[in-house]
Amino acid sequence: MSTLSLGVMSGGIGGIVSRGGGVATRRRTSASGTGTGGRTTRAGAAHGLSPVTGLAEGAKVRYGPGSPLATERGGGTRGASIVAAAAAAGDGEAVSDGGEAAAGGGGAVPGTGPTINLPTAITLVRVVAVPVVTALFYAPGAWVSPTCCFIFVMAAATDWLDGYLARRMNLVSSFGAFLDPVADKLMVAAALILLCTVAPRGVPAWAVAVPATIIIGREITMSAIREWAAAAGGEAHSAVAVNSYGKWKTATQLVALSILLGVRDGAAWLGLDPVGAAAGWLTQGGVVCLWASAALALLSLWIYMVGVFKYMD
Repeated sequence: MSTLSLGVMSGGIGGIVSRGGGVATRRRTSASGTGTGGRTTRAGAAHGLSPVTGLAEGAKVRYGPGSPLATERGGGTRGASIVAAAAAAGDGEAVSDGGEAAAGGGGAVPGTGPTINLPTAITLVRVVAVPVVTALFYAPGAWVSPTCCFIFVMAAATDWLDGYLARRMNLVSSFGAFLDPVADKLMVAAALILLCTVAPRGVPAWAVAVPATIIIGREITMSAIREWAAAAGGEAHSAVAVNSYGKWKTATQLVALSILLGVRDGAAWLGLDPVGAAAGWLTQGGVVCLWASAALALLSLWIYMVGVFKYMD
């Protein structure tokens, strides 16, 4: 059980907000003994406490056990004491002066904007890699295909690295959580479109275009589903949690795109005979992985759709 207590002394008026067992109430009393009630709602992770009217000159803020923050300020004729017991990984509440608190959807408090920490900077590198690969893809030279492959593989590796560092260094942020899937989708969609314009040698254009259309269409549909589920909230939001098929879809498409980018102009740079069986098997393996990724994309989409259909009217 966590307790959030707010005591404000200004002109004889005090406020107390208490929270226990998931239920929060607010009681404001004055010198005459009258009171009003409010309530506190919680909907995800919060990133701080909203300012409370009347705390202009002095405040003393202490975050309880489990929180990495501890700030104290004192002075002036007015004083306040805020004691917050915050859960791990940024889980908390934002409390407003009106007795309402919200975290996550609809309760964000305006600030100075996102902070670019190390994991977020790595994610931004993945975003920057998209136009770089696009520009290099159409350049002449035998070095283009292996270079594009290398950049894509490194970008795919950062997809794991930024998440690992964010958790390891306790630098998880809302901006990073927003940017990470955007970077992933940009990287995959760009590679698919590029390969549709110039397919690898010996691969018909439709063999790349059809699974590419399925994968990109699935991502557009899933974005709409997640947006709807987030607005609906409750169990509908839980129905779109990542499943294992979606993870396998991501893995197979990264393998497929890495191979197909690398062998676009042949596999001679890998030491393979351009017309040999090994080069052909490698190329066909990339195509098979791409189609497998498209099949998993449809399967995972169907599972998500079945989960949310029952909440739609």
